[in-house]
Amino acid sequence: MNERFDWIDRLKRYLPFKAKELRGLTISIATLAFIISFRQWGDKELDITVGLTSLLGAVLIVALTLLARLAVQKAFALGASYSAEYSLWSIGLLVALVLAFVTNGRFWFLIPGGIVLNFLPGHRIGWTRYGLNYFGIGVVSLSGPIANILLAMIFRTLYEITNIALFQTAFILNIIMALWTMIPIPPADGNRMMFGSRMVYMFGLAIVVSSSILLYLNINLIITIIASFLLAWLWWLIYYIIWERFNWRGPY
Repeated sequence: MNERFDWIDRLKRYLPFKAKELRGLTISIATLAFIISFRQWGDKELDITVGLTSLLGAVLIVALTLLARLAVQKAFALGASYSAEYSLWSIGLLVALVLAFVTNGRFWFLIPGGIVLNFLPGHRIGWTRYGLNYFGIGVVSLSGPIANILLAMIFRTLYEITNIALFQTAFILNIIMALWTMIPIPPADGNRMMFGSRMVYMFGLAIVVSSSILLYLNINLIITIIASFLLAWLWWLIYYIIWERFNWRGPY
């Protein structure tokens, strides 16, 4: 009971975004929105009206995606007595813009930034304690791509109900972002997962990849969830038998 109230107190105190985070998020949202609306500005002739309308819609879905994703990661981090802060990746956004121009908006590179985790020494009630824990870092990082998958499910359902194209774009956005952020390069979530816990990374990678494929193929959501967990468990078991049990060097 005390642990739950302590977590709620941490949410109230540490969940809101700081000014530096909001500046980074503003730049990230504007850049990603421009990229995913790139092709709506006209293929042969520039159409300002259509382009601006598409851009505003893109800003809405990108902002919702990033804020929801980061809110989930912050909540998971606070459950482990960590604070999570968003950090902009300028090089990643620059690369994304270059690729968008080179490919005429067909290629979306969606790693706008990552989270920085810090231990909250005044809150030692949690499922990890007394300093940064590699397993905890891996779990917190995994919550970001999982949030993208859940958002993709929501947006796909909304698209099926309303047939509004913006929801379809939001669905694709979340699928691609989930996959990109699983790559083990800094500052992507996959990097912290890989070096925090290979077992967490392999299980998470299998869930994200399998659920992304099944969602894209328009498989039923219940079947997608069950099949993704079964495939992830199977892949995790195969990885452990073939590799991890012979190369394990620590508690995680």
